[in-house]
Amino acid sequence: MTTPDLYIDSFGARWQEPPPPRYRAAVLAINLTDALLNPPDDPNLTDIIASQTGQDADVRDYVLATPGVARIVEDAVHELTALRTAANGRPVQLLVNCWSGKHRVVDRISGRHAGSVHIPRMAQSVDVAHPNDEGVQQSWTQDLVSSS
Repeated sequence: MTTPDLYIDSFGARWQEPPPPRYRAAVLAINLTDALLNPPDDPNLTDIIASQTGQDADVRDYVLATPGVARIVEDAVHELTALRTAANGRPVQLLVNCWSGKHRVVDRISGRHAGSVHIPRMAQSVDVAHPNDEGVQQSWTQDLVSSS
């Protein structure tokens, strides 16, 4: 098994410490706690979206409606691309956190999140990890090399 080019670790700062660097990776940390809308903070959504997670389309759409979200993603992609170049072939690890780790981090099942469209340009293989609701780390690796 080859080492992935990119590791993405998401976590909730309220419950967990940042994961340690993986396999000699250069690390970029992005704190989304105050950068993105948080569904539980919206009194109009308390009974609807607040009980859902980033796996639900309603939550994802709500979070991605944050004013300036495109700029947040563009900045992260730019920083990650620069780090990839500077790492000179070493893998890169992206640590993404919000407060609880439930709503504003990656969609843990499909990988659909704000920056996912950019990942194939940065890496041939990505390993994504996120704790489930019981705090157990879930991890999967995806090869991104296309046949085209």
